[in-house]
Amino acid sequence: MKSYLFTTDNGRGGVMLCDIDSLEEAVPYLCDRFDGVIRIEQGLELWTREEGFGTFSPKPVESVMGESGDPGA
Repeated sequence: MKSYLFTTDNGRGGVMLCDIDSLEEAVPYLCDRFDGVIRIEQGLELWTREEGFGTFSPKPVESVMGESGDPGA
């Protein structure tokens, strides 16, 4: 089982847990099952409607939260 995080063009989305083993197989399935899918992630793999398949690097927590751990810093 793998989980796929998806986002739709209306700002909604979710997580789909299924027996599909690859992102390449999950994309058409999720796009058929849910309207307006624009982004799907699994681990560090990514698919977007505009750019297709790729990988991404998450931002370090410190760059988002600041050194103090305060999200407003």
